[in-house]
Formats: sequence, C-alpha cells, structure tokens
Amino acid sequence: MLIAAFILVISIAALTQFAMFAWRASLLRAVSEQYVNEADASLQPYPNRLRSTSFAEVKAVYRDLCPELKMSPTTNLRAVSIYYAVINLVGRVGSSILPAEGFSWTQREMALCTQYAKVRLSQRLERNISIVNQARSY
Repeated sequence: MLIAAFILVISIAALTQFAMFAWRASLLRAVSEQYVNEADASLQPYPNRLRSTSFAEVKAVYRDLCPELKMSPTTNLRAVSIYYAVINLVGRVGSSILPAEGFSWTQREMALCTQYAKVRLSQRLERNISIVNQARSY
C-alpha cells in the first residue's frame, strides 16, 4: 500500500512538472512568434504603452483597451499574472536570503511575462483595428 501511494505521489508530481513546462513552452512560443513592432503605424496612439517595462502598466492598458466580453482562457492574462506574482514573490524572498545574483532568473522570467503581455496587447490591438477597418469598408 505504501509503494502504491509513493508511486501515485511521484506520478502526480511528474505530471504537474510536465504541465508547467508545457505551459511555459507555449508562453515562449507566443512571445517568439511576434515581437512588438514599435514603428507600426497602426499602433501610433499607444506607442508609449507598448514600450513600458512594467507588467502592471501593460496589464492595465490591456484591461482598459481590450475588455473581455466572455471568459476565454486563450485571451486573458490571468495565468500569466499569477505566474508573474509567484515569480516576483520567489525573487523577493530569495533575494532576502541569498545575494541578488542568485535570483537573477526571476527578473528574466518577469521580463518574459511583460513581453508576453505586450505581444498579446499588440495582437489584440491589431485585430481590433482590422475589425474596425472591415466595418468601415461597408
């Protein structure tokens, strides 16, 4: 009975680790698919927001400019926000215990989350602009 419980715990841990790695890979793929083009003429009203390095600012702009009409897991930033908060907490706790150089990966991960939010925002703005242009053509 003890061996079966041990195998179950190890299997659940491995499945959780695989799910986290798969989610992070999809995050990296989304960021690498499209970089934010700061010279894009269609996004001229929002260039300062797309250059922001703060995740909170980008998230606020995303929430203000692209409200969610229905809950869809592919278009909101909830999972990335949770990941950002966890990484931020780990970085703060870790830097209080160890030197800051040991937790520089948390800064990279938070920058990745910010870049992901910028890419999602630019994709949503481009899609909104194309829908407006299609509506104007009628």
